Amino acid sequence: MDLGAVIHGYGGPVLFVWAWLQGEAAVIVGGALAAAGYWPWWAVSLIALVPATVGHQLYFALGRRYGEPVVARLPAHWRPAIERARTLVRAHDSRVMLLMRFAYGIRLPLPILCGVARVEPLRFLRFNAGTALAWALLFTWLGYAYGAAANAALGRVAHNGTWILLGAVGLGLAVHALSRRAGGRLS
Repeated sequence: MDLGAVIHGYGGPVLFVWAWLQGEAAVIVGGALAAAGYWPWWAVSLIALVPATVGHQLYFALGRRYGEPVVARLPAHWRPAIERARTLVRAHDSRVMLLMRFAYGIRLPLPILCGVARVEPLRFLRFNAGTALAWALLFTWLGYAYGAAANAALGRVAHNGTWILLGAVGLGLAVHALSRRAGGRLS
């Protein structure tokens, strides 16, 4: 099996879906593969940019369309906190939109909250696309730098670097799946 042919044939769609689901890890691996010569770095950034932008736009649209009815159904003791969050987003929407892509742990609810806070759709789109581009370029560069450094540091082993990288990703996914499974039993 020619790994290069597999990456060239299926890598783009896999990177697209993986970037949608996982984010940074996918883009870093894509950048490392770009450093190994499988893709140009700009293609990795472009592939990562699309799901990042579309995902946040989708969450924003859901917040604008369904946010108020959902908020109305939440327990009454949550409403003061939600109202404070909405007020903060309205008062500091530029800062929120600039930082939301890098706000780990609350990255998903922030575009929804921007929709609930009635941020203008075109304004959100401009911030969303700009921060998605910065995010895609940053993590592609980190992956590219990692891949270049790994190739230089590993010398002859770097010939198998892609297999090592794919093995590490596979091991990480297996550990993640096992930990979720074990966590389900403990609940």
